[in-house]
Amino acid sequence: MKTRNFASLKSSEVMKILHTADWHLGNTFHGHDRTAEHRHFLNFLTDTLRIRQPDALFVAGDVFDSSNPSAAAEELFYDFLKRATEEVPGLQVVVTAGNHDSAGRIEAPASLLKLHNIYVRGTLRHDEQGEPDFGHYVLPLSRRTDREAVCVCLALPYLRPADYPAGMSAAEGLRYWFDGLSRNLAHSDFSGLPVVACAHYYAAGASVEAEEHSERLVVGGQDCVPADVSGKSVAYTALGHIHRMQQVESGRNVWYAGSALPMSFSERHYRHGVLWTELDEESGEVSVERIAYEPLCRLLSIPSKGAATPSEVLDELSALPRREKNDDGSRWPYIEIKVEERQPEPSLMHDVAVLLEEKAVRFCRMVRVIPGAETARTDTESPDTLRRLSPMEMAHRVFDARYHSPMPPELEERFSIAVGALAAEETERGE
Repeated sequence: MKTRNFASLKSSEVMKILHTADWHLGNTFHGHDRTAEHRHFLNFLTDTLRIRQPDALFVAGDVFDSSNPSAAAEELFYDFLKRATEEVPGLQVVVTAGNHDSAGRIEAPASLLKLHNIYVRGTLRHDEQGEPDFGHYVLPLSRRTDREAVCVCLALPYLRPADYPAGMSAAEGLRYWFDGLSRNLAHSDFSGLPVVACAHYYAAGASVEAEEHSERLVVGGQDCVPADVSGKSVAYTALGHIHRMQQVESGRNVWYAGSALPMSFSERHYRHGVLWTELDEESGEVSVERIAYEPLCRLLSIPSKGAATPSEVLDELSALPRREKNDDGSRWPYIEIKVEERQPEPSLMHDVAVLLEEKAVRFCRMVRVIPGAETARTDTESPDTLRRLSPMEMAHRVFDARYHSPMPPELEERFSIAVGALAAEETERGE
């Protein structure tokens, strides 16, 4: 998808930027390590850089999944930076911290990285008078083949309430910082150049999953801000935070690159990849192209829609491919099972585990869906009335409220055995 077509422009008139975000290095998916998947993505990204030869790479936050990433996750990051700058001589890399990153930790080696044209912005700096050091986040960028600045990047890390004046909302705090960056730019030697931004925030109009979103959004949308908060003069805003690759409808060339990998089962249908942006140095107009990436492992739901009965679930699991003798499992899909539970199925988990022992999948979770559970009855009897109920009477009430049907005789028998065993144990203890 392109917002403009610059096929007729000479390459010397265009600033080429590759935009990515939300790698979440070090993430584990339902207990499964994802190092091989992240390495696969970073290899794709390195190959894309080598083939496309951009002038700049923007990494818009959430490089890591945790503020205290493992040594293996950090090794992936720094090894990638080394390879990227070797594959593309003169490449400028801009990295802004996201809400998952430790601002201080990701910026700790900034002085060393700067020697390799890698600019990391994590913490919010202030001068001796306590005023924000806006100039630190205004980065002139050139084409990789020379040193003459052709555009300016406003590189702003994720903001927390303590990062802007007290009493401001998230939107007001972001606007406070972007306005300060714009004023600083206006009084610099680079005023008049096209402006782009690299940041990490939740823009109004962005499409997110209604349920099970993994972005750690604030309940009630208090962290949702206008898409153009970076400023109307910004030609392209490279964002991280939202995991769906998209152009924000309410913003002019405000784009999310999306996450490198799906971060929840609700994201299993997302398209992944990176964004290729070409900026006309004279007009400030941009062309945006999606470069697709196919993750190493896919996410699989059984059934694909809704929920299935236990027997249907077992049938679908039986049809899954078996593990091959020499298969290292690196491409096995992650699997969730959604079962329609009309009555307790105490042996189902065991049956599933036995079936999956020889299947080429990675089990993540079982979701039990109870038909009509949202209309379950609420008891209004007094506590004294409830205390006079026998355990069996209480069990019948709970079963009926949850499943809207009488308790089957076989479950009654199991429950009676359990109650009897508990009574015998209490008798032995003299209670």
